[in-house]
Amino acid sequence: MSKKRIFNMKVATFLILHGAELVEIRNGEVKDKPERQTFLFKKDAKLSEALMNYKNHSMA
Repeated sequence: MSKKRIFNMKVATFLILHGAELVEIRNGEVKDKPERQTFLFKKDAKLSEALMNYKNHSMA
């Protein structure tokens, strides 16, 4: 299964609310910021649609 990493919590929350499937949350992957979380999403059509919604929402 292919995964997409998201590093921003606000983006991750938006994606979850718009149907993207969260697979895993990891800690310590962000260089120089070990307390930050990395959100891994299943890379599929739902994620693509949610990312497009986010792009359109953030441009409005």
